[in-house]
Amino acid sequence: MPELLAFSEKIEATAEARYLLQALICNRQKILATHFKVKSVSKLLYLTERLVRGASQELAEAGLLLVLSRSGKVGRPGLEYKASQHLRDLLAEPGQSANPYQELALRLFSEPDIYVECSQSEAGKREGKAVRKQIRKDGRPAAPGASGRLGVSTRVLLAALLTSADQFGVVTGMGEAQLRAMTGLNQVALKHQLRRLVSLGFIRVHVPGLSNGIFVGAKVSSIYYLNLSHPQLGDKRPRHIAWVLFNDELNGYERLTKGLSPEVEKALLALGPAVLNVLYHKLAGYASQLILDTWVKSDERQDDAFAPLVENIARELGQLKVGNPEWSQSNDYWAGMSKHFSQLALEWSQDLIRVLDTRVSLPRALIRPVPAQDRYGDERDFFLLLAIVPESQGVLP
Repeated sequence: MPELLAFSEKIEATAEARYLLQALICNRQKILATHFKVKSVSKLLYLTERLVRGASQELAEAGLLLVLSRSGKVGRPGLEYKASQHLRDLLAEPGQSANPYQELALRLFSEPDIYVECSQSEAGKREGKAVRKQIRKDGRPAAPGASGRLGVSTRVLLAALLTSADQFGVVTGMGEAQLRAMTGLNQVALKHQLRRLVSLGFIRVHVPGLSNGIFVGAKVSSIYYLNLSHPQLGDKRPRHIAWVLFNDELNGYERLTKGLSPEVEKALLALGPAVLNVLYHKLAGYASQLILDTWVKSDERQDDAFAPLVENIARELGQLKVGNPEWSQSNDYWAGMSKHFSQLALEWSQDLIRVLDTRVSLPRALIRPVPAQDRYGDERDFFLLLAIVPESQGVLP
């Protein structure tokens, strides 16, 4: 499997240059083994010559490609490129540990025929616009970004998220600054591409993070739930990811405040919907970890699994300091939140295990509850994200 070098911290480049670099690596034997011309590469990778020319020049300036000048004909000498020794050294370095979705990420750089969920012709008809042809005059597929195909920047961002996702396709702990560094997108472009991935169905749920103006001196990263069942990702492996809609006995606010005194409940609710939404999704992650350790790994006792989770919750919530005096006359209540969330995670995981044992005829599966974001607060609906693993494959890490 080709190395996934586009997101290396040792490379500073735009999204277009990163895309071309990884596409060249995916076609290493055909292209990087010798020198290449812009026109030939654009045909092979179904990219526009303008993109290949600009990205190649950028990679040359970064020391990843060498520029060769070919003269002898009338007019300006033609330019050719070849892999530099610096690039060869990077490719020779030991690769990082394999990501469960690295193969899907590499497809975004090697296959042009990855479309939006609905066909471009259908979208054009609905909007009353002229439909662009999917085939060029010479019979080749149109470039990425044309005729309903995913554009280069969109592919780079989606691939970056895939390489950072867990076994459920959930991305946590990745801040905006890290995403910008990995993709070469600026702040405006990154937000635009995230909205596009949501609208196209590649991101199932996006939970916006919190700035350090909410919790003093600490930022909370966004949470992304990738749609691994998207038809354009083409994941045909035996592991199956399923979304199942459930109805909870408690809504989001009730679950977060269960067992709290009226004063502490009022202070917690005063944090506002954005904060409560993030905390609710964090709680879902904690419950999921307990289910993994006590239901899927049935040989592990609940007490043994609960202690590490308590430490993890105390560490994460301990970094968050409530400092706005308008939220509460005293912020002492927050010191007890780690114990409160530990108990909530334990109760929720036990509730889900009872439901799954009695109502769902499925093999042991990794479970992650996903609050139904659009209905958060007033409704009691939530999704269960099931990662069903065949017995022969064992439990995912």
